[in-house]
Amino acid sequence: MPTLEVVRENYTDALLNGHTREAYDIIKEALSNQYSLIDVYTVIADAMYSIGDLWETNDISIAQEHAATAITQFVLTQISAESVKSFQIEGKKAAVFSVESNTHYLGIQMIKNLFNVYQIQTFDFGPNVPNSDIIERIEALNVDVVAYSVTMPEHIDKAVKLSETLQMLDPEIRPVVIVGGYAFHRDESLLEQVFYDHYFKTIKDLSGWLEKGYEFKKHTTA
Repeated sequence: MPTLEVVRENYTDALLNGHTREAYDIIKEALSNQYSLIDVYTVIADAMYSIGDLWETNDISIAQEHAATAITQFVLTQISAESVKSFQIEGKKAAVFSVESNTHYLGIQMIKNLFNVYQIQTFDFGPNVPNSDIIERIEALNVDVVAYSVTMPEHIDKAVKLSETLQMLDPEIRPVVIVGGYAFHRDESLLEQVFYDHYFKTIKDLSGWLEKGYEFKKHTTA
């Protein structure tokens, strides 16, 4: 059985070569080899971070980056059913989305699937959601958790505005705020500009935290 590092390398190569079926077969084989969904999501996330780094350094074209994203979107859709096979609603509710102006979505899709694994009912708002709509929906749905992604540094301004609004909510009823994304992965100093309760650099970090059964705790403000 190949190691997860080999799986990641093979998956990354398939993405760079634009081979959709090969990429899907690599992930499907990893699952059949008894690797967990969490293992697979870690492989996919690490591969996409590598793709992002190559794009940032102009080692691949925008077309290649977009093709890799489209392939991974397909793969995630195909395996998403695994995350709800034993799903039972147990009370916790979450809303996931990419912050306004951020059209990237893969990280949020993985978080949604991960929440499903841990029996958290998840409302998926999708990418590039206006801040005003977010606040209206999280209040209407009475969610316990909000998780959003910031992919590029230029998206941070919208995240700051969202933070300001979330901080104004009644602390007794506001949801716990989880943030993540490629922007923070590359430059954690950006976290100083936004309000959050929990930050997870990788999908594996979030999974480990959920696996230990930690309570969603809010940070209090003076």
